[in-house]
Amino acid sequence: MLNEYETQNTLNPKIWDGDKLHPKLRIGLLKIAKAFYNFLDIQAPVKDIIMIGSSANYNWTEHSDIDLHVLINYLDINDNYHVVNELMRAKKTIWNQNYPLTFNAMNIELYAQDSKQEMHSSVGVYSLMRGKWLKKPSSETMSVDDELIEKKAEPYAYEIDSLDPNDSKITQRISSIKHRLKHLRQTGLDANGEFSVENMAFKHLRNNGYIERLNQLEKSITMNQLKLEHTHNELDEVATCFIRHIRGEQVMKHADWQMVTTKTKAITDPRGQWQHPGHCTIIPTSNGQITMKRVAYPVLGIDNTGHIVMMQPEQEYQFPGKLIFEIPHTAQWQTLIMQIQNAIKNGSRYE
Repeated sequence: MLNEYETQNTLNPKIWDGDKLHPKLRIGLLKIAKAFYNFLDIQAPVKDIIMIGSSANYNWTEHSDIDLHVLINYLDINDNYHVVNELMRAKKTIWNQNYPLTFNAMNIELYAQDSKQEMHSSVGVYSLMRGKWLKKPSSETMSVDDELIEKKAEPYAYEIDSLDPNDSKITQRISSIKHRLKHLRQTGLDANGEFSVENMAFKHLRNNGYIERLNQLEKSITMNQLKLEHTHNELDEVATCFIRHIRGEQVMKHADWQMVTTKTKAITDPRGQWQHPGHCTIIPTSNGQITMKRVAYPVLGIDNTGHIVMMQPEQEYQFPGKLIFEIPHTAQWQTLIMQIQNAIKNGSRYE
């Protein structure tokens, strides 16, 4: 899908003199790009360093970022393209969190892009290494498509997927993401209105549940920080019930499930940790299948047959039972998980 927008009459004068990049800025950006490349700690040669996005186009605003992309051939690093892509996304997130660089109030965002990736024909591309335009932008219209929207949203989706509730800086990380999302959307609305790439990227994240997950995780963490701890007696009773169930000494009956549900405040919902991050959840299934896709932390799963598995992020699991009780491996539930693990590791169905 293509959309066309009205644009500015000139490139951003903070960055450009006409269509020429300010020489001192070019040297400074190359210095930053070199530091970013050293941070990547890879052997692949740099093919080019380019500037793209609204700061290299006529749709800039006072909120625009400077998008610097270091071009490398992903296959020079490893034959597994997917692994390299995940690594580069992670490196981008860590760099931008640790080094929030700016120029004239504009954020400088860096990314290691595969040199084989094709750029949309309407996008302005400036080579800092060569000191010239590879593709000059148009001052009349700018066309964007769904691929550009997804590319703009992808780093934020990855960062939200990677959030760990046990991270000591989780509150700051959530706040940073929400601030940057607000900035992203405002940039787009100021530049091209409702149908800008930035605003559409925000809606893409919202429509795919990322904004809701971020808000739910923030709410869960706040509630956990404010609530009083469970008493040891309550946790001991829950742990004992699960241990006997897992060992096959006493299969949990309806009253037992009601007790552990009440004491852990577990929520019955097929969407489990997606919808209720950090809470104990009960997953009713038709086939015993559980996915850990987009869950950022381990979860202890116990089904109605006594089968138990410590499930890891991004993996798929098959339980013999059809009702799975999930205990997230977070600070709030660490004691309960340790009690169960320590009691049943010997001679149990623990995996």
